[in-house]
Amino acid sequence: MTSAELRRSFVDFFVGKGHKQLPGASLIPDAMSTTLFTIAGMEPFVPVFLGEEPAPSSRVVTVQRCLRVAGGKNDIENVGRSGRHGTFLEMLGNFSFGDYYKREAIAFAWEYLTKTLALPAERLYATVYVDDDEAAEIWRCDIGLAPERISRLREDNFWDMGPTGPCGPCSEIFYDLGPHVGCGKTTCGVGCPDCDRYVEFWNLVFQQYDRDSSGTLHPLPKKCIDTGLGFERTCMIIAGKTSIFDTDLYQDIIASLPSGGRSAVAEPERAVHRRIIADHARAVVNLIADGVTPSNTDRGYVLRFLIRRAVRSGKVLGYPSAFLAGIVPAVAKSLASGYPEIAAASTGIAVKVRLEESLFEATIQRGQAILAEKIEQLKGSHTAVPGSVVFLLHDTYGFPPELTAEIAREAGLETDMAGYRDEMRAQRERARQDAMSKRAEVRVDAGSSGDVAPSVFVGYETLEAHATVLWLGDARGTAVDSLDAGVEGLVVLDRTPFYAERGGQMGDRGVFATPEATFDVQDARYEDKSHRRVVHAGKMRAGSLKTGDRVDAMVDPAWRREIRRHHSVTHLLQRALKDVAGEGVAQRGSAVFADRTRFDFDSPVGQLAKEQRTEVASRVNDLIRSDHHVEVEEMPFAEAVARGVVYMKGERYGDIVRVVRFGPSVELCGGTHVGSTGEIGHFILLSESAIGAGIRRVEGLASESADAYDARIRDAAEEAGSVLTATIEQLPEAVARLARERRELEKKLAALQSQITAGRAGEYIAGAQDADGVGYIALRTRGDEGVDGRELANSIRSKWPSGVIVVASAIDGKASLVVSSSDDVAGKGATAKSIFAALASHIDGKGGGTATLAQGGGRNAEGIGAALDSVPAAIRKALRG
Repeated sequence: MTSAELRRSFVDFFVGKGHKQLPGASLIPDAMSTTLFTIAGMEPFVPVFLGEEPAPSSRVVTVQRCLRVAGGKNDIENVGRSGRHGTFLEMLGNFSFGDYYKREAIAFAWEYLTKTLALPAERLYATVYVDDDEAAEIWRCDIGLAPERISRLREDNFWDMGPTGPCGPCSEIFYDLGPHVGCGKTTCGVGCPDCDRYVEFWNLVFQQYDRDSSGTLHPLPKKCIDTGLGFERTCMIIAGKTSIFDTDLYQDIIASLPSGGRSAVAEPERAVHRRIIADHARAVVNLIADGVTPSNTDRGYVLRFLIRRAVRSGKVLGYPSAFLAGIVPAVAKSLASGYPEIAAASTGIAVKVRLEESLFEATIQRGQAILAEKIEQLKGSHTAVPGSVVFLLHDTYGFPPELTAEIAREAGLETDMAGYRDEMRAQRERARQDAMSKRAEVRVDAGSSGDVAPSVFVGYETLEAHATVLWLGDARGTAVDSLDAGVEGLVVLDRTPFYAERGGQMGDRGVFATPEATFDVQDARYEDKSHRRVVHAGKMRAGSLKTGDRVDAMVDPAWRREIRRHHSVTHLLQRALKDVAGEGVAQRGSAVFADRTRFDFDSPVGQLAKEQRTEVASRVNDLIRSDHHVEVEEMPFAEAVARGVVYMKGERYGDIVRVVRFGPSVELCGGTHVGSTGEIGHFILLSESAIGAGIRRVEGLASESADAYDARIRDAAEEAGSVLTATIEQLPEAVARLARERRELEKKLAALQSQITAGRAGEYIAGAQDADGVGYIALRTRGDEGVDGRELANSIRSKWPSGVIVVASAIDGKASLVVSSSDDVAGKGATAKSIFAALASHIDGKGGGTATLAQGGGRNAEGIGAALDSVPAAIRKALRG
């Protein structure tokens, strides 16, 4: 049975059991997900498990692509070295939403494995949660599995997707690959830590709890079934192999790798790198197909990491440049039976991979240049490359820290790898906190009062509404009976004119008022991904608010006016970018505030030229002056796509969508907008920059913010003109003239400093001393030479061709030493490197160099005097060898 046949047989089996086949979701999960990528087949159904959305059917079957590269489901360190792990995988799943439960789920699994796939029953084993007597009894009595083939485990048999959300006990099915794979120990069995004989390949999860942020388990509205059959492992079992990399999923990819290649590593290690490339190539192709682009943040960072990790493996194997792009067609072909759309997009995917490969090559070269400059700066004052520098090179430029350490060693410097690891830990913590803040949810819990009704949004039609308080919470989201003056809290109303943050538009601000109380609304956001309730966050200005109170909810009209204008101009901005840079422009994200807007997009032309930026701004202002009136229409999503309406890939849309048109600009959008584009006033394009490979960011101002910006620029220009005695029109020439005068002064200053240094050199030469026939100069800089120690030594050397020069200086309590030895003296054995080594102990320092020039630094500036006094002894010792 081929992999394609296995995938089809699973779906057909469960469709025959009354399941509805649904297409797999994107690798990019819902915006409110707690994971960066889709990591399990059940993830798209989390709102269904929680009762926030209706089930598409009581029984469902899917084939879901997953990516596991971070967090608790991270398998990346095992990839290539284990025959069972991969970053990209497919999960075959059958689901029940309140329909069947443990008995049917176990029976279906057993029937499919032993009847459809004809796996030998005697090689199948099961595990259950430690106290799940029901599941154990079903395996023993219904299925007929012997008790010794049923194991009870704790942590391994309680499944969750993360620290919060749906979870429950599970039962895992294992397959015995045979004694030839085992460790041979009499204790060998399921879960053996010493071998891979027993492989887990199907997990039957009995979803029955919802874990909150405190760790408390709450019963789900309905008990559900969520199973995940590992596609790659099952292919391995069916093929009679012991590694997933020996199946048709990977073998064609490995066969497409370049032949030959010079490599110093042994064949077993070469095989590991080939498997890493094959796995990462599958992940890379799928990520790009789903719209992810390499960058230094979030999903783009993971994609870049996977590409570069594969390229590094290719370098170990001696593969030529751009080899990874060359195997994209083989990867697409291996996936074609399940995902024909990937095969159709393979040419574009290869182009993006090739671009990232070339960027990585350039990164290596650029990183080496930057590191060389850093080392030059560090010499004389540091003994090691700081961890912050190693982190900067790695994080900003993608330069491997191992390569940094190697180059630093050659320059006589150590590398603070502990400091680098601290920086990495700090970055991961920042990323974790940022992700948590972005995905934070408020769970509205009504306690004993029952479910809280959904909020009705009336903000398209009005900025004011009479409403009833349905729920109150403190700032942490805990339900309370009332909010008193001065207290920060959360409020849910039965109806609200406040737009909740969504689609890049910030939540509204305003006030709730009663005759006795006032609550200032500082933000509005949805409770969770179901978008059923709007939670208003703010502070009680006066009085007290209680559940059941009637309030007047009033949005700040100035805030909404400016938000509408900036949101609407973002629509025009996308249209203008498409007009100027091509229809390949695709939105990657946006952030709309009352005083500015930001728009991220895939750029088919890369960086916009100055003329293109000017054209974009001009095009936006043309659309504003055209005063296009807004047209809003609701229609099925499929119809909107067929009409060519612009929408954001990866965004989650409902069956019915809202289409917003301003003349030639037609987009899916649920935000708030102006009645006509003329209301926007005018637009200023502030900046355009790169935020990732192929991804650009533009920022702009409209309406009152644009007016205020223009006023500030004019005030600044007039003030500068006053100082330079020039009109605004004359400012460019006046500034250019000032810059020329400064450069001329800097040249004169440099010439003067050279003259001073040359004069000082003559003084130092006049004071030269002798040690066993070798002249030497040992000096401590005064601090007013205008040059560093190395430049001073070179200046002296230009006038004094033979001898030893030692220049010492102190900076912030640390010592620096430079030793120069002429060729003739170095030839006698008195090399700069040997003399420096003899002096370094006085300043508690380290360094290195060549026979004619050495330098380094130390922590003890007070030892400079002793070091200079020791120069003649150091020369004599070096001459004696």
